[in-house]
Amino acid sequence: MGAAAYAGIPLTARGYAASVRFLTYYKSDVVTDAYWKELANTNDTLVLYMSSETLDKVVEKLTLNNIHEDKLLAIVEQATTPLQNIHIANLYDYQKKLKGKSFISPSLVIIGKVVSLHEQFAWRMNNDNNEIYFKPMKNPLINFHNPEKFIQ
Repeated sequence: MGAAAYAGIPLTARGYAASVRFLTYYKSDVVTDAYWKELANTNDTLVLYMSSETLDKVVEKLTLNNIHEDKLLAIVEQATTPLQNIHIANLYDYQKKLKGKSFISPSLVIIGKVVSLHEQFAWRMNNDNNEIYFKPMKNPLINFHNPEKFIQ
């Protein structure tokens, strides 16, 4: 919720969405076809964690199930950091604007009518660079149950 607020996107707003669903979609067998249909037809805001790498499939499933055109997609890249960037597209324009783009983690995906409020509530400009705030770890993690061993 903090990432959405920092991005200037309320997750609920009168006349836009009364509720929100928090989901993950990191592999293709997690969501059934029936549930994709439900997600495409709900008025809830959809917030997807761990889903920026599977975003092409998310958009494909929602558009195949006729998600309404007034629901927009936002990818909040490097959420809550000084390097945050927000990418917004209509789901039906996604192929032209964002398909195949790699997003830097942590990234949060928000889908719904509330995304249209970003322009009104945005308080930060995009950083517009590809610098990475959280550098990848080079050393293995320490196993705190057995500190002399590393987690592989």
